[in-house]
Amino acid sequence: MHQERLLSPKELSQTVGLSVMQIRALMNEGRLEYIAISSKTRLLTLSGWEKFRQTATRSGDHLDVSNQTGTRPDGQMVKLPDMQTGNQ
Repeated sequence: MHQERLLSPKELSQTVGLSVMQIRALMNEGRLEYIAISSKTRLLTLSGWEKFRQTATRSGDHLDVSNQTGTRPDGQMVKLPDMQTGNQ
């Protein structure tokens, strides 16, 4: 049996090139699956990230990291947190 490594939002953000705030926003929106260890600790996996990428691509989602905007499946634009300051 293979156990996948669990990653913090910070570790996943460094791996995939998004900010921690963007990773957390995806988690809070229910778009990126995570494992709740406690009420304050949520961990992620690379397979969960891959599943998100495939779903986002198939459903027409678009995540534009350069200008901190994204498009939800319903076509609504969303402003993501600034990668430097964390502000929207």
